[in-house]
Amino acid sequence: MKAKQMLSILTLLTICLFANAQEKLHCLDANCGFEAGQIVYLFGDQVQLREAPSTESKVLKTLPIGMHMVVQEKHEHSWRYKGMDHHFYKVDYKGTEGYVLGGLLALEKKTINSVVHLFGRAKMGDEDYLLIRSLREDGSFEEKKTRLANTNFQLTQLGNKGLKGVQGILFVDYIANAYGVEGGGIYLFQQENKLHQVARVSQRADGSAYYFKEQLIFPEDTNGLDNKIRYKKEIGKNFDGISRWLEKSLETKEMVWTDTRLKLAQQ
Repeated sequence: MKAKQMLSILTLLTICLFANAQEKLHCLDANCGFEAGQIVYLFGDQVQLREAPSTESKVLKTLPIGMHMVVQEKHEHSWRYKGMDHHFYKVDYKGTEGYVLGGLLALEKKTINSVVHLFGRAKMGDEDYLLIRSLREDGSFEEKKTRLANTNFQLTQLGNKGLKGVQGILFVDYIANAYGVEGGGIYLFQQENKLHQVARVSQRADGSAYYFKEQLIFPEDTNGLDNKIRYKKEIGKNFDGISRWLEKSLETKEMVWTDTRLKLAQQ
């Protein structure tokens, strides 16, 4: 094999690996919808696959939660579901083509220790929520909801970060792409096949004048402690950049994960 051909193959593999490592961005923008060719999973249960993009059209199949299908195209017709407008999508389910409302499709699927978690969205008044449906072996599911402080986010699996008894950690990672927009996110731990909301952390900045940053430091992180979680909060005010006049305050504490919640560590 020629060196140039080998280099092209290695470059392609590198690009593919990099693309697969990227987390999917979820947002309210039209560009954050489902794309043609994408494999998606049903967030809704007993979902009706319809002949046309309408809630009045003929039902082709009724499908349980978690079934996968392939998106073919987004239709201009939409319908309000759980407080939000969603487009219909033309999909292919095992050779049968039909339409499903976008709100009944999971934003994403994550599996931790064989437990499947599906994610959806809802809006209640002025507040946005992330819905999480965790599937049970008998085909039923448990639903949790958590309020979103930022509608732009990614869902990231972190392993257990060195915590005993924790099967895996899921982080709702806020994408703060402008000053004044809240960053940080929400931590959820899975223990004994159940998902628990553990903590919210916030990060905000006002240009170079002010910043607020909270973080959790796990045993596997730099400066981590064995089976403990370090909480760190830092606030900074920049009075004068030329003279480097900066005022900072720092708060730290050590916590442990026990009885499905965080507690202050005891000596």
